[in-house]
Amino acid sequence: LKSKRHDIEPIPLEPIGGASSAGYMLYFFLYFFLYTLQVAGLHFDDRVPSRSNRSSIKSYLDCWDLSRKNEAKVFHLHTPKVAGCSVVKDLSDMVGREQVFTDEVCFSYSSQGNYESSVVMVREPRNHVYSMYQFCHLASDPGYRLLVGKKQGLKGQEKYNLAESFDAWINEWHENPRWGDYDIYDDDEFCYCPYNMQSSRLACNSKKTAKYCHKNADFAIAMQNLKSATILGVVEAYHESVCLFSARLTGSLPEHCDCESAAWNAYLETHVSHREDAAAEAYGSIKDVPTDVIHKVDDMTKEDRILYQAAVRRFTEDIKEVELRFGKRILCNSELQRLQNKTTYKTPE
Repeated sequence: LKSKRHDIEPIPLEPIGGASSAGYMLYFFLYFFLYTLQVAGLHFDDRVPSRSNRSSIKSYLDCWDLSRKNEAKVFHLHTPKVAGCSVVKDLSDMVGREQVFTDEVCFSYSSQGNYESSVVMVREPRNHVYSMYQFCHLASDPGYRLLVGKKQGLKGQEKYNLAESFDAWINEWHENPRWGDYDIYDDDEFCYCPYNMQSSRLACNSKKTAKYCHKNADFAIAMQNLKSATILGVVEAYHESVCLFSARLTGSLPEHCDCESAAWNAYLETHVSHREDAAAEAYGSIKDVPTDVIHKVDDMTKEDRILYQAAVRRFTEDIKEVELRFGKRILCNSELQRLQNKTTYKTPE
């Protein structure tokens, strides 16, 4: 396995079941717009050499499937802000991009095609919700800026309504939630719905697409689908997750998958971002959020918290099985403890 670091994240495309012909025309326009930049060798980020930018733009275009694949080795559930584009890059390195189907659909969509494996990633809910707001507030992603800009929804434009802080955004949603079936580009603030997104994507019906914003999902179905996923990864243990992917999909374990080796420390995780990393100091982290706001986030993600705890338990069991099979240590004790601590949901000091 070879892994490169990237600084651009692919454009979030409309879920297949809900895309209109006009929407597809816009996405194809974006495709050729970015392709033109690729050919010209233009930079999205001055910190990255031109060749790396061209590779990043390719990831930008490869991250979602515009058309349905009825047959592929891997179905990947692309939940927004859960390392989806990085996962697509790593899965593609293992089995080939043409053998990966990925889109922002419901998990039930996986039953409509012939897929050998299904891959689901989960993320700690507090950080997940914080990342949602960060994406919209910074608006640094080129695709997001283009799509929302055309709707006059960027800061300084006529329809910009996004709360000016994460705290205000959470307070607003907690007091006056906007339930309905819509996505980020249909929202009044052009941002995500922060209520139990991960559970919703696992529970919703693909015929209704992934345009879903309601207080509760069908949690029994979400848990059932979590268990039925062939391969389960965790954002907070991304390196370990890549090793699990490799073991399950290729039947081999790379040298960097021994957490007690020098190769482990030398390995660079794939990091396909929305360019918000450069502004990290400006938006801080979830640890900077007041306790009362944290409690509201927890209240809005009750189902996702339980789902995450269950996912971490299964993940550690799956890792142990691979460790025994290959005779290598993948999840060292310190990382195991750190991961388990993520499931306790203590209020930050």
